[in-house]
Amino acid sequence: METRDAIGVIDSGVGGLSVVEAIKQLVPAQNIVYVADPLHFPYGEKTKDELMILVRPFIFFLQSLMVRAVVIACGTVSSLCLEDLRREFTLPIMGILGPACQEALRVTQKRRIMILATRATVQAGSFRKTLKSMDAGVEVHEEAWPELIEAVERGEFDTPRWRAWVKEKLSRFRSQGIDTIILGCTHFALISWFFEELAESLFIVNPAQSCAREVRKSFCVERSDASWNGQLSIFVQGSKASFRKSLQGVPLALNQFELFSFPVTSDSQTHCVQ
Repeated sequence: METRDAIGVIDSGVGGLSVVEAIKQLVPAQNIVYVADPLHFPYGEKTKDELMILVRPFIFFLQSLMVRAVVIACGTVSSLCLEDLRREFTLPIMGILGPACQEALRVTQKRRIMILATRATVQAGSFRKTLKSMDAGVEVHEEAWPELIEAVERGEFDTPRWRAWVKEKLSRFRSQGIDTIILGCTHFALISWFFEELAESLFIVNPAQSCAREVRKSFCVERSDASWNGQLSIFVQGSKASFRKSLQGVPLALNQFELFSFPVTSDSQTHCVQ
């Protein structure tokens, strides 16, 4: 397991692997360490103080592995905790909000944007604030879809029932004059193809892809040897068996990785069990 100069990525479950996959597509040689916390899933129902307590140990752990930077691949943590985490740690830390908002403003024609996210992200209004800071005249709508987030985590989203449910919602958005949707939760980014199949004339902004482009620009060093494939190490706090089951329900091109149990403390990193 090679971790020095890797990119660290954090999320509550499988959703953040959308960011990992997007980085791998852009920079295949980049080593990545992914930390998932299904033990405390979902993050979208937690307070800022609760999230800070959960996320701090992950950043200390990644810092001990000497990663180059950390990506918070969670809309809720990015919305509520990013600035505080940046003040606490010297390690560069990136969220998913800024890149996604820039992309949305680039593609929207009607300047009416919908944010789909967790309850906590919607209540924080961070996407709205970020968009308004970039374009004061943009019209921003927000909705929380916690039911679909949980279905994605279980790998049970691609059913006639959920397709009909999402299609009805998207139809309502079009009738309101909305033309752009930001998938403000990386669980949705993980199934961006699902939204794109049902979107018709709507622009779908995948924050994983926007974030990956920014990661490549800011932190990645591309190797001259194009055949080199960087390592992916996944640390799971919670049941590895359940995490593997969740992976089976989502289409990912990440077929080579090492899976470890997250250590109780960073000092125990050498005792992780595959």
